[in-house]
Amino acid sequence: MKNRFEKCLESGKPVLLAFLHAGRQDAVKVKYDIKKLRDKYGDKALFLMVDGSYNHELARKYKIDTYPSWVMFEEGREVWRDGGTKEFEAIDESVNGLLQNA
Repeated sequence: MKNRFEKCLESGKPVLLAFLHAGRQDAVKVKYDIKKLRDKYGDKALFLMVDGSYNHELARKYKIDTYPSWVMFEEGREVWRDGGTKEFEAIDESVNGLLQNA
C-alpha cells in the first residue's frame, strides 16, 4: 500500500515537501509558510510537511540533515532543494519559478 506522500508524487502536480523538526522553534514558521503557499497557489501544487523527528525513514531517504529542509518534486523526481530557515519571499520565489516552468 502506498503512503500519502507517494500518492502525492503520482498526482501529476508539483510537490513541495518541507521537512521540519517539532522540537525546533522554526517549525512554527515553516507551518505558517506552508499555509501561505497553499493559500497563494491553491491546487497548482501540493504543499506537504514532514516532521523528521517522527518520520526518520523519509528523512533518511531524502538525505535530510538540516531542519528545515525544502524539497520540490515534479513528475516524481526531485528538481529543487534548499535547507535552513528562509524568509517566505525566498521560498515563494523558488516555488513560483518552478511553477512557471512546469
